[in-house]
Amino acid sequence: MSSMANQVIFSGAPSQVCNLPAILKGCAVMTVIGAIHVCTSNAFPLQWHVLLAQAGAVLIGVGVPFVKTAFTRIVIDTEQITWTQGILHRRVSSLKLSRIQGTTSIHPWWQRLFGVGSIILTTTDLAHPVRRLPGIRGADQLRKKIDEAVAMLQKRSISANTHDPNAPGYSQAHSI
Repeated sequence: MSSMANQVIFSGAPSQVCNLPAILKGCAVMTVIGAIHVCTSNAFPLQWHVLLAQAGAVLIGVGVPFVKTAFTRIVIDTEQITWTQGILHRRVSSLKLSRIQGTTSIHPWWQRLFGVGSIILTTTDLAHPVRRLPGIRGADQLRKKIDEAVAMLQKRSISANTHDPNAPGYSQAHSI
């Protein structure tokens, strides 16, 4: 019955591909900032320190999602999913697979180009009824493995709590 206990299904970090929108937004903002500086260069002298401060702010805004993704680790075994996140402040959270009610994989067109998607988990956890695994390579295959592990846990739970003599795991031992 415990042959699948704590077998690792997935271990890794989300793909940086999920941060592509941040890069595109940063490029758009830098283009607008550059255009404003060019258009106003006849009326005002170029303020390099202002331009550098604006570029620095955009780079920080674009860089933060990359750093967050780089310092995120997801481990899925046959009992639970564990997220480890953070650089200076490390946060570790877990979700028992038995709390998962449903899984969905989502593949935006730009992520599909790179074989990446997100897995959405619907759970019975009141604090986090929906959990997201972003930027997962082979998201469909991983979603299927999670579904199989959840089904196996449910099957074990049902057989452990059953009183059906034909069910696997049934025992006639009674205490007096």
